[in-house]
Amino acid sequence: MMNDLKNTIFVIGLPGSGKSDLSKLLAEYINYTFFDMDKVIESREKKTINKIFEDRGEEYFREVESDVLEELSNIKNAVVSTGGGAILKEKNRALMKERGIVIFIDRPAELIVNNINVSERPLLVQDKNKLIELSKKRDALYRECAKVIFNHNTWDNDIKETFKKFYECVGSYI
Repeated sequence: MMNDLKNTIFVIGLPGSGKSDLSKLLAEYINYTFFDMDKVIESREKKTINKIFEDRGEEYFREVESDVLEELSNIKNAVVSTGGGAILKEKNRALMKERGIVIFIDRPAELIVNNINVSERPLLVQDKNKLIELSKKRDALYRECAKVIFNHNTWDNDIKETFKKFYECVGSYI
């Protein structure tokens, strides 16, 4: 198990990669508290992520995201499903590496595009090809930040089977 100084698990990856579902199952399995950063932000701002982007812009959203990440990183025994862009700021990457174990769910953008509900993703609303662009821009940052990489290049209809593979990959690090 992790030492007390690194008891937060941060799960990073592209929008639609399975971060929230797998993070929630991981938290339940190891008896940690689960936090979905986007849900925390929506609750705090009393707006959907789409509406925050629309009303205040991406720069404002990224500042709120950094503040929420800082707060969640101080909670013991937590699994945090980050927003897909949380790794864009150097201070966020440094914070996650310093305060926890970072798990990157590496799912090819092409697979996500076939499953994603674009209307729920603020940066992908206009064009599904945006996800492929995001992947190219963010991949190196995800890899730089991650201690563990879960290659999620299939999608089992059974989430429990997917979780089993996920835990086989990450279990020895937590």
